[in-house]
Amino acid sequence: MADRTEQYRQFAERFHAGKRLRPATAAQLDETEAALGVLLPESYRQFAEVCGAVFTPSLSDLVIGHRPGFSAVQQFLTPKQAVTETRRWRLDPVGGCVAFAADSSGSWFAFRQLSDADSRPDDAPVWLFDLEVGEPEVEADSFDGWIGRYLAL
Repeated sequence: MADRTEQYRQFAERFHAGKRLRPATAAQLDETEAALGVLLPESYRQFAEVCGAVFTPSLSDLVIGHRPGFSAVQQFLTPKQAVTETRRWRLDPVGGCVAFAADSSGSWFAFRQLSDADSRPDDAPVWLFDLEVGEPEVEADSFDGWIGRYLAL
């Protein structure tokens, strides 16, 4: 999807801070799926292959100023980090979860219950595992919608 890819590029160009982006490879994403027993949504795979581990510290101030109560992503994970952090925080037993990004307080954005899928979903809800609250909440109905909300700020 050209529109989807362009949206991801715009997100990275607008919010990424730091070193040059290193997109993930399809093989790295396949390894993440195999290690965690999930099928990542196509939307996220395309984002990772276009943008990689985007670092977005400026989003926190922007969100606080324009959308109080809306969680701000700070760091997308590499495929290897996704496996490590998902296992470290024991998110995978919660129903086929995989962490893919963190906010500034160390809570995790994740996809949930993807292990039951017979085929790869095109998109999936984004969940926030707030480590202070201890309860996961749906942050957005879709990954594309979640990225779009940041672009609308």
